[in-house]
Amino acid sequence: MPQLDTIYIKSSAKQHGYSLAFYSAIAFVISLILYLQFSEIAKLPLLFLMMCTVVSFVIALFKLQEPDLSFMLNNQGVLYHHKRGFMLVEWGNIRRIGIPSVQHGLDNKELSYIGLNLKDPEKLLGAVSLRLISHLLMEQRAILHKYLMNDCPTGTCPSDITLNTEPYKSASGHVYKGLRGMFAHRMEWLKKLSGYDLLIPETAFDRSSTEFAKLLKEYKAHFEKFEN
Repeated sequence: MPQLDTIYIKSSAKQHGYSLAFYSAIAFVISLILYLQFSEIAKLPLLFLMMCTVVSFVIALFKLQEPDLSFMLNNQGVLYHHKRGFMLVEWGNIRRIGIPSVQHGLDNKELSYIGLNLKDPEKLLGAVSLRLISHLLMEQRAILHKYLMNDCPTGTCPSDITLNTEPYKSASGHVYKGLRGMFAHRMEWLKKLSGYDLLIPETAFDRSSTEFAKLLKEYKAHFEKFEN
């Protein structure tokens, strides 16, 4: 099989991290000087300004903690690189790639996510670090609630949908407990509600969901062409 060119994708979450940190630090120094000079006549506004600069600096630090490269595409599959761990999804395990949508009134609204429908989700369960699973469970919680708004408009959804801590028995008979079990239940519910086992936010890559989905489909098609 001919080698595919390896493509590295950056995370948009890290963009402008250095400039935000720099300008936040400058703004803090200026606001501190102003506070020392004019605290008697504008104490509260200047304190608020200083707090805003501190918050901006903290946001910048979180941005800078993101890895320089978030995805690598090659012959093997899609490698998702997160600051909390790695996740490899092989091309042969991907059934469908698309953009998930949620019903909004009479229309379907596309979400700023990429969806991966897997042939065998169990292949992913043992290959993801617990730290990354914990992050994905938290990250996908908001999107799960968007889907559940149609079925649970009062906000009283069954707990086994939003956070199921029971052991998960896979089709192969293997039992997953703890975070892996919770992640398996979450993938199962996401598939029922969205059609995808795994949802990755647009902030994880440096282009639109449409463009990234197109790129993934091209690589998957190339893989299938030489596999068959």
